[in-house]
Amino acid sequence: MKHELKKIEHSAVEITLTLTAEELSPIKSEVIKTLATKVEVPGFRKGHAPLNKVEAAFADAIKEEVVDSVLKANFEKIVAEEKIAPVSFIYDLVANMKDSLEITFKVDVYPEITLGEYKGLEVEKETFQMTDDLLDKEIENMLNAKSKLEDAQEGHKAEMGNTVDLAFEGFIDGVPFEGGKADSHQLKLGSKMFIDTFEDQLVGYTVGQEGEINVTFPAEYHAEALAGKPATFKVKINSIKTLAKPELTEEFAKEAGFESVEDLKAKKTAEITAREEARVQNNFVGKLIQKVVADSKVDVPKSMVVREVENRMAEMNQQLTMQGMDLDQYLKMTGMTKEQAFNQIAPMAHNKVQVDLVLEAIAKAENLEVTAEELNTKVEEIAKMYGMTKEQLEAELNKNSNLDEFNHSLKTESLAQKAVEVIVNNAK
Repeated sequence: MKHELKKIEHSAVEITLTLTAEELSPIKSEVIKTLATKVEVPGFRKGHAPLNKVEAAFADAIKEEVVDSVLKANFEKIVAEEKIAPVSFIYDLVANMKDSLEITFKVDVYPEITLGEYKGLEVEKETFQMTDDLLDKEIENMLNAKSKLEDAQEGHKAEMGNTVDLAFEGFIDGVPFEGGKADSHQLKLGSKMFIDTFEDQLVGYTVGQEGEINVTFPAEYHAEALAGKPATFKVKINSIKTLAKPELTEEFAKEAGFESVEDLKAKKTAEITAREEARVQNNFVGKLIQKVVADSKVDVPKSMVVREVENRMAEMNQQLTMQGMDLDQYLKMTGMTKEQAFNQIAPMAHNKVQVDLVLEAIAKAENLEVTAEELNTKVEEIAKMYGMTKEQLEAELNKNSNLDEFNHSLKTESLAQKAVEVIVNNAK
C-alpha cells in the first residue's frame, strides 16, 4: 500500500491511497466471506451462496466494506507518518475498485501558524474621564426604570413617548385586508413599531377620538400582497397613558438600597468608573489581539469555523428555549433561513477561531502551562458561581461524561488568557 498527500487550501489535505491487486485480494476475499454468511442470494439458502454469486449481487456493499476496512487499517498510520493533526472527519471520498483499489479523500488538519510580532505592540488606548453628565444619565435610567404608566388626564393630547390603546382597521382600495384589524392594541408612539408615519399621525389625538391614518407599506414588506401599497386605517383611541417618573429624593434613594442621595451618587460614580475602565481596557486588549492576528499567517480550516457557528447557534437555541421559543421559530419570525443565519454568524466565528489559534500558538511559543493547582482554583470558582462545591460540580459533570471535556476547555481558556497577558504586559 502506498499513499500520496497533497496540501490544499484552508488547511486541508488530499490523500490518495493505492493498493495493488495483490494487496487488495486478501482484504476483498475476507469481506466477501464475512458478507456471504449474512446475506441471502436468490436461489440459495442464507449463508450458502457461492462467493462469486455474492460478489456479483453485492458489489457496492463489498466495495464500501473494503474501503472502510482499508481506511481503518491505514488512516492512523498515515497521520503519524505525515505528522498531521486532523480536525475534521474524512470528506469528499472517491473510491475506484477493480483489480486494484484507489481511494482519494480530504481531511482538514490543524493549520500551520506563522506568528507576527506579539511583544512591544503599540495601539491607541482610550482614556476615560468621569463626568456629571454620565452620572446624570445613569440616575435618569434608574428613575426611568421605576417609572409607571398612568392614565393621562382628561383632554390630554397624545404625544411622542405616550402609550395609546388603539382600535384600528386597515383598508386597501376600500377593502379590509387580513391581519389589519384589532380592537385593542398597545402602541408606544415613537417606537416605530408601525409602518411609515402611522405613529406620527396619532400625535394630538385624545381619548375616544376617531380618525383616519394614511400610510404606504414598504416595498419589501414581508406580506407580498401589501408590499408597496397605500393603505387607510380607521382608528379610535381607547386610552392614553403617560409615563410617571419619580424624582430623586432621599426616600427614592433608600428604596433603591442606598443610605442617602449622596450615597447613591457616590456608589453610582464608583460603579460607572469601574464599568467604563473595564470597557476601555477590554477595547485596548481587543485591539492588541487583532493586531497580532492581522500580522500572523493562519489558514483557518473550514470545519473549525463550521463547528464554531454550530456551537453559537446551539447556544442561541438554548437561550431562546429559556424564553419559550426555539431557533426555528425565531428564524421564521425574523424571515431568515438557517443558511442566512449561518452566513451571518460565519465571519465572527472565523475571527474567533483565528484568535484562538493564534493565542494557542503564543502559549506554545512561550512554553506557558496551566498547573493542576490553577485548574483546581478555576473549577472551585465556577462551582461557587453555581452555588456548588467542587466535588458536587464534578459529580454532576460525570453524570453526562462531560468532566474531561470541561477540564480540557477550562485549561484551553486559561492558556489563552495567559497568552493575552503576555501580549498586554509587553505592550508599549
